[in-house]
Amino acid sequence: MPSIFRSLTKRFFIILTIVVTALFLLACGSWYIEPAKYWYVALLGVGFAFLFSAMLAITLFWLAFRSRWFLLPVGALVIGWKPINSFFAFHPFVSRTVAKDIGSIRIMQWNVARFDEMSAKPRSGKSKRKKILEYIRKQNPDIICMQEFLESNNLKLLDANIPYFRDTLGYKYFLYAMDHRRPDTVYEHGIAIFSKYPIRHTQRRKFGGPKSMKANESFIYTDINVNGKTLRVFTTHLQSLLFTNAEFRRIEEIRQVDDSTFEKSKDIFRKFRNAYEQRMQQAATLRKQMDESPYPVVMCGDFNDVPNSYAYHTIKGDLTDVFTNKGFGVGRTFSYLSPTLRIDYIMVDKRFRVLQCMNPHPRLSDHFPVIADVVLEKPE
Repeated sequence: MPSIFRSLTKRFFIILTIVVTALFLLACGSWYIEPAKYWYVALLGVGFAFLFSAMLAITLFWLAFRSRWFLLPVGALVIGWKPINSFFAFHPFVSRTVAKDIGSIRIMQWNVARFDEMSAKPRSGKSKRKKILEYIRKQNPDIICMQEFLESNNLKLLDANIPYFRDTLGYKYFLYAMDHRRPDTVYEHGIAIFSKYPIRHTQRRKFGGPKSMKANESFIYTDINVNGKTLRVFTTHLQSLLFTNAEFRRIEEIRQVDDSTFEKSKDIFRKFRNAYEQRMQQAATLRKQMDESPYPVVMCGDFNDVPNSYAYHTIKGDLTDVFTNKGFGVGRTFSYLSPTLRIDYIMVDKRFRVLQCMNPHPRLSDHFPVIADVVLEKPE
């Protein structure tokens, strides 16, 4: 009887090993598999950190019993090294400081969630706007890329933000693109780039999409002159997964702009599929624009997708992800759902040298900022 139990137990763990290994390899392959056709594979990428942990546990399990079955998960981990390396950063001893080196460029990426103005009502009308602005002042970035940047159209109800950045914080050069506007025109929000250095040229482009799911997001870029060297800075907000309660509230807002925007997104899985399809197309558009740049590129944005996703892989190309280059851990940038979600990024051309990357967690937005100090070494 004990031998039968032992045999069944071993078979169970063998089957478990094969299944988890297969799921892990599929999650690794989500880089290359078009999510428009196989969106359920892209879903596995969201749970990549947990699959990776399961692989480590299975490896240790078989090693403890001195079984050759440990070779299967080890082989899969070797095959998946690149996705693993994009998900986790291994630089625990790199110094990180608010002080900025002379000659470096400090870049901040932050989805500021409309400066918390829309979430203030339940808290007696007290938003975190002033704290967000003060936090930005203390970090003193040279270039800031923001998503869900709110601008007031009624100064009796909401303070204006663009004049504050320009006149108080000293960002004389900027580009703002409105993506969503309330029907009562109290406020609007979109994406923005603010710079302490002169901006020479700007462009904004709305993302396209099928009639059944009209895109509201866009991307912008600016050519910035930094001490005689020109760099092209992009920022974008890719299609949301539309999953959390906060996201569902945003859907209602978008519907006020265009009721047909998500009319076919009836259930959660369809929203996943639609969002993955949109991001695949948006990533291809961005990649084409970046490839055409005559200047070194900086890409900042809220991709709404994880590091082992098709969208991330397409946009990154041969750029350097500043977090994996100088960060440590998983670099969480989204405060809901999972402690492993890194969906906000700064990526730079290979001609930049990354000095440091900071991933602080101020509880001021549903996203956390990403801050990087870089040096442009070879502009041509």
